[in-house]
This record gives sequence, structure tokens and C-alpha cells, in this order.
Amino acid sequence: MGGVLPLVATIAIQMRRMEGRAPVLTVVQVVSGAVTGVLLTMPLLVMAVAGFRPDRTPELTVTLNDLAWLLFLTPIAPFMVQNVAIGIAVLRDPRQVFPRWVGYANLWIAVLFVPDVLAYFFFDGPFAWDGLFVFWLALAAYAAWLVIMPIAVRRALREQQGGAADA
Repeated sequence: MGGVLPLVATIAIQMRRMEGRAPVLTVVQVVSGAVTGVLLTMPLLVMAVAGFRPDRTPELTVTLNDLAWLLFLTPIAPFMVQNVAIGIAVLRDPRQVFPRWVGYANLWIAVLFVPDVLAYFFFDGPFAWDGLFVFWLALAAYAAWLVIMPIAVRRALREQQGGAADA
């Protein structure tokens, strides 16, 4: 969790280069990235509360567990907005600070989070909170994003430093 907010900031710096004087998508990415950071922290706190007193009734522990997992998996709108903002900025950038495939990857990652809201309606199977489409697809998409974006940012920073050294 601690590395997500610095990643959001470094992405914003590169997006600012893409957008110039009107960094609307950059601001959208920063705000939605910050909200995502908070939304990823809250369920972890609920899980900690669930385990804090093991002598509680099992029903209360199950309720806290359900709350934590649903809070962890279903509030996907800010992350999707962040991905779409990054994707649009990358695809509109004539200088190609990030390669175009990074833009398409961000748009696809946003789409892969859509099934998460189905966790409210299914208790078992592929659309349950621990199922293939809600948990594992989202986990794979987020893991892919956590690999793609630092690599893209690092590449952009190296090119920016190389260009500054040549100028």
C-alpha cells in the first residue's frame, strides 16, 4: 500500500508532461489514485478489528470479514476512473511519454474490474467475492497494473533524463 501513492504521484508528473497547460486528466488521476489508496486501506483496518478480539462471537467476526472483503473488492469506480484517465492521456499524447500500449492496457484493466460489483449478488461461484471473476481477475488486473506502470514511469524518466542531458 505504501508504494501506491508515490506511484500515483510519479504517474501524475509524467501525465503533466503529456497534457501541458490543461492537466485535467492528471488531476483526475491524482484524486482517484488517492481515493483508491484510502479505499485499499479501510478494509485492512476492518480485518484488523475482526482479528483484534478472538473471543468475539463467530457471527460478528463473519460479519466483519464480509464487510472487509466487500469493501476491498467492490468500490472499483475510483480505480477505473484512474485507469481511464491514464489511458486517454496516453493515447492523446503526441510525444508518447508512455508507449501507446500502456494506454490500451490501462483501458483494458479498467474493463476487467467491472465484474467486481457482482460480489453483492453472489455468495458462491465465479461471481462471489472469492470467485474467479471478482477476486482473481481483479487481483491479476491490479498486479498487472502494478508491474506495467512502474516500468512505464521508469522508462519515461530515463528518456526524459537522457533528453535533458542531450539538450
